[in-house]
Amino acid sequence: MEIKDPVHGTLEFTPPEVAMIDSPAFQRLRSIKQLGFGEYSFPGATHNRYLHSLGASHLAGEAFDQIFRGYRFKSKETMRRLRQTLRLGSLLHDIGHGPLSHTSEEVMPELSKLKIDMYPKKENRRANHEDYTIKFVTDSPLSDVIRKNFPEITPLHVACLIDKNLKVPDDFFEDNGLDLRTILSQIVSSEMDCDRMDYLVRDSYFCGTNYGKFELTWLIGNLTHHVNKNRVHLALNRRALYTFDDFLISRHHMYLMVYFHHKSIIYDEMLNNYLTFPIVSTVCLRISMST
Repeated sequence: MEIKDPVHGTLEFTPPEVAMIDSPAFQRLRSIKQLGFGEYSFPGATHNRYLHSLGASHLAGEAFDQIFRGYRFKSKETMRRLRQTLRLGSLLHDIGHGPLSHTSEEVMPELSKLKIDMYPKKENRRANHEDYTIKFVTDSPLSDVIRKNFPEITPLHVACLIDKNLKVPDDFFEDNGLDLRTILSQIVSSEMDCDRMDYLVRDSYFCGTNYGKFELTWLIGNLTHHVNKNRVHLALNRRALYTFDDFLISRHHMYLMVYFHHKSIIYDEMLNNYLTFPIVSTVCLRISMST
């Protein structure tokens, strides 16, 4: 299937990937705006996490092809399997997002209530969208879609690329004596990941600003790998050093001028007060009754 994207052009997805995209869990991302209340400051910013996730998956595939262009895998099947797992990890990295961007995380339940089997039992805190993402991927109807369409990949393997703290149960990410889990996780989530590469250029495009623009093609074209103690890490050719510098500065400016725009912050705070008001009232009532 081909999808026309105003930012990256034509995005291609295989039939098994289309099954993931057509799942109810992924389709709900159509209703979740990428920038929450950002449209009240930048009227064009009505794009959603559905299109962003498609773009991130597309860039992850391109990054993989560039990084491992001269790398000899044990077999073509191993290369295809790892590349597919990476694309799935990038495709599903935002699947646990609630409505209105990050604001709704303030009223998410305790982590223990999600009953995520691979998490430490002693950990007790408020859940966030990343926790819900792991729950969606490993323990929901979406997990069955993964198993059915990608029999060589388990939901846990996909989750291990989204959350680098999860323990890999086998040698799934090993090839020729090297552990590729680190670099694949970094492509999904790091200071130079495909998530940020996509949302910077996408948010800049829909907001009508120049803050988030950088040389995306040159940056991806200079990605490479570095081996340290049998682990493969994400690296960058020296000639693209200033492009990466521009990438970091672009992100900084987007936070200053777009993500932290005063209107968005005010609306976020108003929603937060609305969502947490009953909780605050209950706490105040209990305090007053105890005194």
